[in-house]
Amino acid sequence: MCKTHLQFFLSFVTVLIIVTSCIRKEKVDTPKDIFEVLAPGYDLMAFMAEIEKKDMAEVSDSLEVKFKRIGFEPVKSLPFIIGNDTVTKLEGLFMWVNPNNGVSVFMYEFNNNKDANSQWLELRQHIDRYTGIDMGGGGTYYLKLEPDIPSSLNATFLAGKKIFQFRKPLGFTSSDHVELNETQQQEVVSANENIIEALNLLVEVFVSEKNKIYKPLNGKFLTEDERLLGFINFWTEVKYNFAFFDQVPNLNWQQVLIDYLPKVRNASSNLEYFRILQEVCALLNDGHTNIFIPSELESEFGFPAVTISPIDDALFITNTDIQFERKIPLGSKLIKVDGLPVEKFIEKQIRPYISSSTEHIRRNIEAHEVLKGMRTDSVRIEILTPENQLRQLSLSRNPSDTEWIIKNEPWELSSFRKIGDIAYVSLNSFGNSQIVEEFEGYLDSIQSSRALIIDLRKNGGGSSWNGYNILKHLTDRPIITSKWKTREHKPAYKAWGAFVDGDSDNLGSWDREVLASYNDDYWFESGPDTIAPSNGQVIKLPTVVLVGNNTGSAAEDFLVAADPIDHFTTMGDFTYGSTGQPMILRLPGGGKARICTKRDTYPDGREFVGYGIQPDILVSRKLEDILTEEDSVLKRALNNLIENL
Repeated sequence: MCKTHLQFFLSFVTVLIIVTSCIRKEKVDTPKDIFEVLAPGYDLMAFMAEIEKKDMAEVSDSLEVKFKRIGFEPVKSLPFIIGNDTVTKLEGLFMWVNPNNGVSVFMYEFNNNKDANSQWLELRQHIDRYTGIDMGGGGTYYLKLEPDIPSSLNATFLAGKKIFQFRKPLGFTSSDHVELNETQQQEVVSANENIIEALNLLVEVFVSEKNKIYKPLNGKFLTEDERLLGFINFWTEVKYNFAFFDQVPNLNWQQVLIDYLPKVRNASSNLEYFRILQEVCALLNDGHTNIFIPSELESEFGFPAVTISPIDDALFITNTDIQFERKIPLGSKLIKVDGLPVEKFIEKQIRPYISSSTEHIRRNIEAHEVLKGMRTDSVRIEILTPENQLRQLSLSRNPSDTEWIIKNEPWELSSFRKIGDIAYVSLNSFGNSQIVEEFEGYLDSIQSSRALIIDLRKNGGGSSWNGYNILKHLTDRPIITSKWKTREHKPAYKAWGAFVDGDSDNLGSWDREVLASYNDDYWFESGPDTIAPSNGQVIKLPTVVLVGNNTGSAAEDFLVAADPIDHFTTMGDFTYGSTGQPMILRLPGGGKARICTKRDTYPDGREFVGYGIQPDILVSRKLEDILTEEDSVLKRALNNLIENL
């Protein structure tokens, strides 16, 4: 598992959903989330933050000319505002404002990255108060939406040793429930276009021509050369760095190159090209190796207001819009999709594009995506109701104002409550170090309890060290983490290995090393880390850790380290079965790829990637549990603890 993941890739729900859409000059359809409309601005901001290299001094003259060209004027007295908070102005702050539309731009260049990172931590305190799209600690594209306070649209991000802040004041205040009417939404869309114009100017100035290939598409069709570059770069990095080729022993990666080059050349659209890349990636059967298509293309897909869950060997409808309550009774079995038996439809349309390490996660993703398709199309389904009635329906993939029958609980980083004299803590992500502070805030209440339940069922990962820093409060013995290995390249070894007779029975250690390098099977191996218990509060209580299919990555690393703790019992379902350090690649047109480069195991060498961690007490999910909203796993954990106290 990586020590620090990019937040953009670290939410390990069964499917990564990026909120996206294209800006339309014509009528704006009301989105479920305003950030579906704002995504192009976020994409540009993330692009700038990744690749900025030039110093301000190199581009200041060009920057001034270009800013004036689109109506900006330099100012000295403008307050330095983050969101709607006025903060201490930095000496030497570069400030511009466009009097025609009210957009302000702040830029500041520090002497080094360390100073910039330090200042960024202070600015983040203001950004975190608002709602927006977070690019993993490097910036946020956000709306200031709070009751009785004027709203604004903002883009604030860190790029190397520079900090950029864009802001457009809006002419309305939000309501208590933070919903926008059509007029307000149009104003936000207009502000978004203004900020995008300024961001595009930064691209012109700061981005070298060779890197502009990675700019978001914005309607541009990728050339054949650009498509080939993206595919071959991904293929090559996989060949030399992918950590799990042994788990796909029948895959001939060289043949994949031969088979897919013509498909890449002949792709008739950007969407077809990226779907081809997803199909190639899926051949590797790894949950930490993925292709993420540009948001402009992702926005073309939609889902009907129906939730599908896999139970045993079938797919069932377990939630839907309240308007379908009679037409689509919860508990109905999905029989056909677009005229095909559901399993044939999945085999043809869904499975070829799924990257997964385990069969149970692959099945979860199939269920999630079985009704996914172009937003402009409807999907035809046939269901078998709990009363054994067959029904055929056509559902829109672009629903609006969905009101779910079963309400979703608001997501929290963590939560705590007492159930009798048993403490219950949910730890829903290790992607934010704040989780450690929150857990430490619960310690006194946990200490006064007779037992502890830790719920990791929604925890898709983050930084392994956040998990370890929690775990060291729960044992008085050293914590042993997973051991790992990664492939190592020594070109001279590979050259020498070509002359070694691999069939010889008398190979020395050097011969074996160079031969392994020749066969692309030479590895650097690292033993586990040892982490001391906390010097502060340490609590040893009978503890049940709840796990499930969505417990992945750093949360699995937590379980590996917790495995020897004798007062811990795990309960629930198999975990995600995927961890490791992803290598992040940019793709032409704003897409991204990641490749798992690190192979983690238990300290004794036991594998869990590709299988999932089996809990000590297996409690499989039943259809009735979902429909009645009964948490049978938590109930079982409480009974288990009470019986043994």
